[in-house]
Amino acid sequence: MKSLRLELEKTPQLWLVGLILSLEHLLTVFFWLTERPILWILSSSTPSVCWPVFSQCEVFKPGPVTLQMLLGLYAGLAVISGTLWALKNKPALAISLIWILLAMKIGFILQDYRLTGNYHYIPTMVTLAFLLIPHRALALPMTFFVLYFSAGILKLDTQWLSGAAINERLFPTWLTQVGVWYVLVLELGLIFLLFAKRDRWFYFVFVQLVVFHLYSWHLTRFFYPSVMLLLLGILLITRPLIADWSLRQAFRKVFQSPVAVSLTVIFVALQLPQYYLPGDAALTGEGRMYALIMYDGRVQCEPHVTLWKKDQSKDTVPLMPPWLMTRTACDPLVYMRLSEQICQWAAKDTTIVQTDFTLPVRYQGDSEWQPLVSATDICKKSLTYSNFFPNAWIMKLQKDFSVSGSK
Repeated sequence: MKSLRLELEKTPQLWLVGLILSLEHLLTVFFWLTERPILWILSSSTPSVCWPVFSQCEVFKPGPVTLQMLLGLYAGLAVISGTLWALKNKPALAISLIWILLAMKIGFILQDYRLTGNYHYIPTMVTLAFLLIPHRALALPMTFFVLYFSAGILKLDTQWLSGAAINERLFPTWLTQVGVWYVLVLELGLIFLLFAKRDRWFYFVFVQLVVFHLYSWHLTRFFYPSVMLLLLGILLITRPLIADWSLRQAFRKVFQSPVAVSLTVIFVALQLPQYYLPGDAALTGEGRMYALIMYDGRVQCEPHVTLWKKDQSKDTVPLMPPWLMTRTACDPLVYMRLSEQICQWAAKDTTIVQTDFTLPVRYQGDSEWQPLVSATDICKKSLTYSNFFPNAWIMKLQKDFSVSGSK
């Protein structure tokens, strides 16, 4: 906190960064009240989808009145924080409020896996850089560089390069294919121009980023591009603060800080499991729970549980939880959690002798279904989920639906 207070005294323009980060929390409240209704997702009548690191989340789920009060408190603190940052007043309190807002947001997200998303992941990284890494005028652009460059690496994937990941197209197929390759050039090449000596080159790449996020509006709805456009304003604040821009200078100064090195190592480490775990992570969901996720091609699934009775009859129960997004729509973790709740209900029915869980999947547009999960007697052989190692009950499907590993 001390280093940030000193920089705010020397560079008052950085107060605007705090204002932007506060506004992002207000935007999150609006998102949670409209497109991703947190009051419904965390309702006592909605089955919980707990994170592996917080598998007892349902026990801590707040009641409806408490949840509304917490969400109101979150919004109120965001307004107070934004006001303090706009007025450049009470730096200690303003900084503390950014920490409190970040902690509250993470607390909400930990209550249910369906609340995850890049649109929360990226602001969290930017906020941590602002709060913890010295030389903010350089550290913040470096944070954007690392995030965009990492996103470019994640797009070195046939789903992206073929254009298959873009399901709703405003332009002809050939132009879409040109576009996805240009985004790759933007994130792996032109992004270096954030540190260009000449302003015209910086603004050239800045405009490209703005256009990219405006285009994504019809693909990701309003919240994600709105958050990114808001955060990009930070680059306009930091650009005039450095007289002589240089990537080498920025890299050297920023990574003199052990905190910068630690945060970067942690960030990179969280991206790796999706590469070393077998199978296509977009299909299996494994290895990317704590990673930055590119825009995948849509995966379709028909998850269901089969209840076998003593009289050898069976009932098939479809698993269709509400409020899923593209990233989690067919994630085995979601349906593992729901199957656990069905097991609690089935245990009260003495006529049920076995419960099986099946999750067939396919990419949108494909005709062939393949079993991603085919687990038998799950109520007696409880499934467990590992974040960073393969889960034996998830088939290791590849993009062509070949299978490696064991059931």
